[in-house]
Amino acid sequence: MDETLESKTFADIFEKSIKQFIDNRESFLPLVIKNFSDGNREYNNYIEQLFHVMRKFEGTFFENTDKSLLKIFEDYTNEFSKLYLMQVDASRKNFENYLETRLSIMSSWNEHMKKFADSQNKL
Repeated sequence: MDETLESKTFADIFEKSIKQFIDNRESFLPLVIKNFSDGNREYNNYIEQLFHVMRKFEGTFFENTDKSLLKIFEDYTNEFSKLYLMQVDASRKNFENYLETRLSIMSSWNEHMKKFADSQNKL
């Protein structure tokens, strides 16, 4: 029999595996952040090109656009943008609350587990 196994417990074996899972999962964070940043940059480049083409098209086909039509379109776009940004803000707040709640639950669980472990050590 392997001598190193004689000194191990079920808890030792599970703990080692679980810590490996957590460490491995944490390794995804830099990848997610980089991908989000790279994707955002590409999206911004796409938007810049799109509106560059739109401006050229407008200059060619809509040289004398009625200013009142532009004002109506601007008002509509501003209202739509406000609604969209409100939804984004609400989503961000919900996600922030979710993360805080998850952390609070884990902290509470850890606190109870520590009390349980301390009480077991006194036995």
